[in-house]
Amino acid sequence: MQKLQITKEYAQEFDEKCSRADSHGFLRFLTEPDEHSISLLDLIAQVEGVIKFNPSVHDIGFELNEQTISNYMNKFFSQYMPQKADQVKQILNKTHPYFIDRDGGTHVNFIPVKQGDSHSSNVGHSGRRSFLEFNVYIHNSLDDLRTTAHELSHALSSHHQHLIVMLRSNAPREEIDKFTHKSFERDCVGEIESHITERLFNQFLVESGLYTKKDLQNYENQQQASLLSEINLIREERDIIKKLSCPVSYESLDKLVKNLQQNHNNRLLERVEKMHDDKRKFSSYMFRYVVGRIVADQWMKRFDNSDQQSQKNMLDNFQQFLDKTHEFDLDSACKNLLNQNFACVVEDYVLDKKNNKKKDCEVEK
Repeated sequence: MQKLQITKEYAQEFDEKCSRADSHGFLRFLTEPDEHSISLLDLIAQVEGVIKFNPSVHDIGFELNEQTISNYMNKFFSQYMPQKADQVKQILNKTHPYFIDRDGGTHVNFIPVKQGDSHSSNVGHSGRRSFLEFNVYIHNSLDDLRTTAHELSHALSSHHQHLIVMLRSNAPREEIDKFTHKSFERDCVGEIESHITERLFNQFLVESGLYTKKDLQNYENQQQASLLSEINLIREERDIIKKLSCPVSYESLDKLVKNLQQNHNNRLLERVEKMHDDKRKFSSYMFRYVVGRIVADQWMKRFDNSDQQSQKNMLDNFQQFLDKTHEFDLDSACKNLLNQNFACVVEDYVLDKKNNKKKDCEVEK
């Protein structure tokens, strides 16, 4: 890789990115032991040790357009999450009030792109706009359907809707800022809803004949690979931030980079560059995906092993969970969905993966 040169301007930009992501604060959040005397960093280290990496193939070609996507989404939500079916229809029909601005313009967009294009569907709010925006990028892939279901769960989440209500009711700026600048304990629950929805949608794909069991296993392999990548990213950033002053100074960053170059540590040098170039890749952002994947895995395991009435109860509770996502921190979200705190959820996840590895070894013998 090209030798990284640290200038005072580069160091200032790096510090600004770290400050926005509150990297030092997130490091403290990860490393402080909880009441059980274990830190979140120790917990995810246990997860890394039991992940079984298998290669996966991305994208299954599938002809799609706005209408076919809407049809599949409406069918899925009617079947699995009927309490949310009307809201989904409104969103896809471009009549949901939260996606319409004060001039009557809608902000739900279906955008065809070439297969392999890097754009990914997204929903959200930025700045002080009093409406949500939903962009569905169509790559003619089955992944487009699952991603749309993933993003729709964000659109249904009360976090976004609560913010829009605050903006439209002219709530005090201090109140809005307090809500948008959530603590790490609250922010890291933001991908639980979407990953549970993804898991449910996979079942729908199998039931609809669009997915085989092999495709489902391929999805699981992708999730394991992503989880491993995210945990690596968190560790790399931890290794970098704990060596830097707060605020990050030119001297401390220059010293770190020179040390990494002398030791030919290209892995951390690349992470320094990514932290400078893309704040969305900071571990304080990516940790949400670690939480989401682990909690969804355990939720789905319980769902698959439940009788029909218990499954209905879980689905009802999940839909009600979407109505109050803005109220939850990490442990309260886990207790609502699984009646356990996050540490216990992780312990069960690790135990399950160890047992699966043991079974695989026995089969190989």
